[in-house]
Amino acid sequence: MQAGITILICTYNGAARLPVTLQHIARQVIPLSLPCEVIVVDNASQDNSIELAWREWRKYDAAISFKVIREEQAGLTYAREKGFAAAAYEYILLCDDDNWLSEAYVHTAFEVMQRHPSIGILGGYGEFEFEATPPGWFNLFNLYAGGRQAAESGPVPGHLVYGAGAVLRKSAYKRLQEAGFVSLLTDRLGYQLSSGGDHELCYALALAGYDVWYDDRLRFTHFITANRLTPVYYRTYIKESSRCFSVIEPYKILIKTGNNSLPQFRKELLKSFGYHARKMALLMGNMAGSSNNKDRPMAQRLELLMLRQRLLSYRYFKTMEKNFQLAATLKSRFNPMSSPTTQLEAFEQPVRQG
Repeated sequence: MQAGITILICTYNGAARLPVTLQHIARQVIPLSLPCEVIVVDNASQDNSIELAWREWRKYDAAISFKVIREEQAGLTYAREKGFAAAAYEYILLCDDDNWLSEAYVHTAFEVMQRHPSIGILGGYGEFEFEATPPGWFNLFNLYAGGRQAAESGPVPGHLVYGAGAVLRKSAYKRLQEAGFVSLLTDRLGYQLSSGGDHELCYALALAGYDVWYDDRLRFTHFITANRLTPVYYRTYIKESSRCFSVIEPYKILIKTGNNSLPQFRKELLKSFGYHARKMALLMGNMAGSSNNKDRPMAQRLELLMLRQRLLSYRYFKTMEKNFQLAATLKSRFNPMSSPTTQLEAFEQPVRQG
């Protein structure tokens, strides 16, 4: 795979967001020796995203290859897979259509990935910019991709970085595919707010033995529109994104314990349920007390909703068990000495979850 960077922008009805994003990419300070391209994946948009993307890019005299492709099947995962397949270079920068990259982002990311071949995925630091003044509770309960992802640059202890601004090693992703990995999550689906695909990918890479890395020098602005700063939007986001827990929790338990046995998984799942139940009870108790911060009650109500949705996900025990077996099988294919108790001969083609 040729060393270079593919900047991948997946968009759904992104005409209003794309211009500034493309402007920041055109301003990248990239050495002539660093091959680079931009691929915009139009994910079944119903606006003029494609025409606008071409029109906007032609404004700049940028020495970066540019193309637009279309993925008719709605879902961020499908769009990213289309982009991964089309990418010409080893490093794929996942630039959301509301991410504004700092001028040295591409060059710095390339140097980090070249220097550390063990990195499967590399995360950066998102700094928020708001279309409208955020409510006070936003700082107390933020769900969006932004802020420092580790105490310092280097491997991330929890094996997770958010997808916005992340850089994926294409050869690592191809190894996952060859081992039978199939993402179970569609991620964002049109205007639906399902999520978790970035976490699923991080965990899969960790199971395959790759590092999940963070570098504090990788700075980008994450633009948050006004409609994403309301309690109604937050509640919808929490409810729809909670569907990912039945996929993410099995990965998390397997990575934490390194134990492929179903009995151990069931034990850890029960412990996880108990932890979140206690956390919810403690929060409810704290809500009964007084608070000098007028924004805290709203933040607490939103956190309570998230905990409630997480606890409800444990109803899908059989699904979680099956997903654990799939993750254990993937792990065993990279480490034959660690075969799961219940070995699946081949990955079934699962139904993706929103």
